[in-house]
Amino acid sequence: MASFRPTLPAAVLGLCFALGPTLAGFFIYKGIVTAKMADRYVTAKGLVERLEKSDRGNWQITFKVSGNELPLLYQKLSHDSDLVQAFLKKEGFDEKEISASSPGVVDLHAREYGSGSLAPERYSIEYSIYVMSPKVDMLATLSGKTADLINQGVTVTRSDVRYYLDRFNELRPFLIAEATKNAQQVATSFAQTTGSQIGGIRKANQGTIQLLSPNASPNDEYDTGLNSLMKKIRVVSTLEFYLK
Repeated sequence: MASFRPTLPAAVLGLCFALGPTLAGFFIYKGIVTAKMADRYVTAKGLVERLEKSDRGNWQITFKVSGNELPLLYQKLSHDSDLVQAFLKKEGFDEKEISASSPGVVDLHAREYGSGSLAPERYSIEYSIYVMSPKVDMLATLSGKTADLINQGVTVTRSDVRYYLDRFNELRPFLIAEATKNAQQVATSFAQTTGSQIGGIRKANQGTIQLLSPNASPNDEYDTGLNSLMKKIRVVSTLEFYLK
């Protein structure tokens, strides 16, 4: 019987067959470790709050007249409108900062609902004058003096000042950068407690940007800060960092 003598190619092929499962297991293991490492990340929220003064305000002054004779009511309306505008100009607002709405007339005797006797005065007319101005301090002071108009016979039904921050877009990049830096500090602190280090950013979300009144609580979802001269800007950014 002839003896079998393995050649070099056959020996190499046999060695590959022998080591194949071991090598495959090694590379599969490395693949699992890499995948697990990729899943090692920490989510951190960065918070920045900053107080800024509004740079524009809008004051709405609504008043009304009522009676039975429309021509007389329009005369009274014109007289009251002149009083309001003179009051505003005297306090330092320019004519170009003052505008007015169209009068809204309601015929109280023409209503199709309700029962009982008719209102003693048939017509009611409401009229609004607006002041749009960057003189926010003046608006804040003057809006508290509506009693002066009432003392002159003007029936003021609404006095509402809303403040805006037009330079917000200029501030936003810096605030987002600060919130991102804060999130990185939070992630670094967490990694140190676990004996890890943070790596690159896995995912970033700018999150929410809110304009609130200065005393708004962190959980207040309904505070818009529209009536506040000072605005609290709150920026929350959410970032995910790899751990290594």
